[in-house]
Amino acid sequence: MRLFAKLLLSFLAVVFVGVAVVSIGANQAAAREVHGFMFQGGMTTEGGLVQELAGYYRGRRSWEGVQSLLEAGPGLSGMGGMMGGQIVVADSVGQVVADTSNSLIGQTLGGAELAAGTAIELDGQRIGTLIVRGGAGLGGMGMTTEAAADLLARVNRAIWLAALAAGVAALIVGGLLAYGLVRPVQRLTVAAAAIARGDLSQRVTVHSNDELGDLATAFNAMATDLQASERLRRDMTADIAHELRNPLAALQGSIEAVIDGVLPPSAENLLPLLDQTQILTRLVEDLRTLALADAGQLPLDRALTDPADVVRSVVAQFAAQAEAKKLTLRAEISGSLPTLSLDPQRIGQVLGNLIGNAIRHTPVGGQVVCRVSSSAEADNAGQVAPVTFTVADTGSGIAPEALPHIFERFYRADHSRARREGGTGLGLAIAKQLVEAHGGRIWATSDGVAGKGSTVAFSLPSNDLHPQT
Repeated sequence: MRLFAKLLLSFLAVVFVGVAVVSIGANQAAAREVHGFMFQGGMTTEGGLVQELAGYYRGRRSWEGVQSLLEAGPGLSGMGGMMGGQIVVADSVGQVVADTSNSLIGQTLGGAELAAGTAIELDGQRIGTLIVRGGAGLGGMGMTTEAAADLLARVNRAIWLAALAAGVAALIVGGLLAYGLVRPVQRLTVAAAAIARGDLSQRVTVHSNDELGDLATAFNAMATDLQASERLRRDMTADIAHELRNPLAALQGSIEAVIDGVLPPSAENLLPLLDQTQILTRLVEDLRTLALADAGQLPLDRALTDPADVVRSVVAQFAAQAEAKKLTLRAEISGSLPTLSLDPQRIGQVLGNLIGNAIRHTPVGGQVVCRVSSSAEADNAGQVAPVTFTVADTGSGIAPEALPHIFERFYRADHSRARREGGTGLGLAIAKQLVEAHGGRIWATSDGVAGKGSTVAFSLPSNDLHPQT
């Protein structure tokens, strides 16, 4: 069953139960009020009036004062006048002792008039006669049981008609509400189906600030992320194809030249082929590292390590490369460094990527500084400040528009120079994955001004002192 039908049936069930309860309660209340008004609040039948008059006579043994009973007594108070009729009470000999019109008191009625009236008896003896003239007749001062039943029927009919009208109105309002609830879900369903077919440009309009609005906002955010991921996937596929094509083309050309006898198979001619295979091997290894990191399966051989030792080791590895380019490469290590639980090779790989990039982008005569520092003081929560590794250079810097993207895969601020120097555009992306695998974070700053260079830093938590694998 569709959601709209379920909501509509739910509204209908609530309306039905509410109307039924109200109708039954109103019917019972109306019946009680009608009967109470008939027998207690000013309405009575002829038999009831005869009994009341007989009781009056029993209490007084005479009809003295009965006129006041007709004029003001409960159940009788002026009912004859109100209904346009006349109530007459005659004693046992036919003399009128009470008259609501006050015109016959003291007169003696004839036998025909007495015969048309209703005998008032007490202990088997006739003590008087009740005569009702004009107006509504007997109903002029009350109503019969049949009239009461007819009144209740009309009241019930009015109640059920009102209930039916209320049900129809509630059903219409419920249908509109159900449509308003279902319509956004239908739009989401259509958009989700389009995304499933590959159309990642689908978005839905947010019309409210309720849960459905939150759902639409979350859907749009998901679609945006999917679209960005798809774009990155396509770009990554194109970049990988490009990176593979260049070394493969060089290999193919050199091998064909050797086979055709154009180049002799000497060490001098085979050495470039080895360089190209190393480029391919490095690219494949970088892609494998990223794949393992994305899957959360990147192995870390953690050990309690002095971060200063890692910095000194990496700086020593790049000393010759810096000297060949006539750069100043030095390490700055602050005191009181805590021992960290980390994978020395992986953190060394991160620092190697950062220092290698700095050397490539720093002109002759510049300098590259690798720093490591930490605050030895604990904060109020007892947490020691993280250890921060920083690589700063005096190179060309990073353009402001490129700064947010440098940790993306295959991103290069200078495409031609990076490819010429053998970069794959994966170094900083791998560095980011390795730092985050250690529970740290990495960032970069630069003014984009040549000579001021750029700074790339990452921090590692210093409280994790338990080696993990």
